[in-house]
Amino acid sequence: MLVKSYKSDIIKPVIYWSFHDYVDSRNRIQDWYVSALSDASRLTFDSDLKNRAKTKNHLEWCGFEKWKNGEAKGLGIFELKFLADAKQHRVFAVFRPGKQVVLLMGCYHKQKVYTPPNALDTACKRAKALRDGKATTYERQIKFDI
Repeated sequence: MLVKSYKSDIIKPVIYWSFHDYVDSRNRIQDWYVSALSDASRLTFDSDLKNRAKTKNHLEWCGFEKWKNGEAKGLGIFELKFLADAKQHRVFAVFRPGKQVVLLMGCYHKQKVYTPPNALDTACKRAKALRDGKATTYERQIKFDI
């Protein structure tokens, strides 16, 4: 949905969701973003988050799946999925109040194998650290004007 400002002719998107990177001693999502993703993958990821931010109901997100068993279910972990560079990318995340999404871990997925292989375990550890106040978040800046 777009909203026109009464003070100008600028049309701005209505933003429903904000995305936050998991941070302990470092910003782990930004590290993954810079070191593991190509330029094309970064562009796809950025576009994906931009579109999700503008979607009112998260159940309408394409490539969204909640874990339905194990520790990940108990922690409320879900996957955001996107395809870039002929690779299935996954980002494990959790919801927080105020329509916030915390990105915990980025990885690749092929058939039933995640790379790195401990990606889900790492996401669970990070979700617990966040819950226990041993980690924090940093809001990911999304450029809506491009």
